[in-house]
Amino acid sequence: MNNYKLKFIRYLLILAVLLLISDIMIDRLKKTDDIQTPARTNELSVLNIENTFFKVLDEYGIEPGWISRKKVKPAEDDSVKTLYTVKIPADIPVPLVIRDINKIIEKEITGFVSEEKKIFGSTELRIYTNEILKLKAVLLPDKNLVRSRNRLAFIISDALDLGGGFAEFLSIAQPLSCLVVPDKSLTGQVDTLKNYWKEYVILLNDDISDSKMKMKQEFQNELLRGSIKNIISSFKDAKIFSVDEKSALFNSPIYNFVRDDFKKHGIVLRPLSEFIRLEAAEDPELFSKFRFHINDTTGMRDKIFICSFENFQKILPALDKYKKRGHKIIPPSRSFLTKETN
Repeated sequence: MNNYKLKFIRYLLILAVLLLISDIMIDRLKKTDDIQTPARTNELSVLNIENTFFKVLDEYGIEPGWISRKKVKPAEDDSVKTLYTVKIPADIPVPLVIRDINKIIEKEITGFVSEEKKIFGSTELRIYTNEILKLKAVLLPDKNLVRSRNRLAFIISDALDLGGGFAEFLSIAQPLSCLVVPDKSLTGQVDTLKNYWKEYVILLNDDISDSKMKMKQEFQNELLRGSIKNIISSFKDAKIFSVDEKSALFNSPIYNFVRDDFKKHGIVLRPLSEFIRLEAAEDPELFSKFRFHINDTTGMRDKIFICSFENFQKILPALDKYKKRGHKIIPPSRSFLTKETN
């Protein structure tokens, strides 16, 4: 009986020791987890913030070559190992860049603080989460930097045919232009354009029905001169005059006379083919065509689009993104179209 009691007590002692050892090991593993988890979280937060930082810089068209990196030794309570210096073109307001960075971080990370400090014209940006520094960058405006982008102009082909939608066309806060086939009845409508930062382009084609502005092959020179004079005087604010190369007028024997007579008035007739027709059977094709031309920097930097108002409205949301990257929207009168060619 005594041997049985001794064995039982021995088993209890062994069990107690095993439980004690097990408890110590669990406690140590838990502490190790508590130490490692913040480190992983810190690392993830730094990565998220840096990704946001570079994403915003890319949206503004900042070239990789304008960003420099310098390794720094983290302070005791910081996790920053790199100082970024970013040269910013002078046409980009630095506060807007910082605002966009903060907006995105606010949505993704809670408990962050952003600090900006002016240092001799540059801005030092520091971003903290949970009082730990996660990003340090210096934004340095540089007047010598220029974003190599295109200049875009838009001519709306059906603006004068929109009826009630004409007011919506006028309300678009962009320097748009509309296409006008000469007719005396349109002079009042086109006169309102200048009040809304809009222009118009005259198109000479076979659709001219006004008897005082027609140009037919059988017309004598004096009659042609009269039509040309009526068009110019009725649409004296026209910035550009174009001609449809597929029209009977362009392909008739009288065209050289018409072209030369306009030239005597200081007007060069621009071929309609110099405009980029922005049209497609399906929307994806339309967007793809637009992206191709707007990102093409191999040729002419002035891209003159001609499209319906409906198609312009479809691409309108994307224009703000392209403007942010440095592309500029200009009236056609500021493009290469107004430069006289021989």
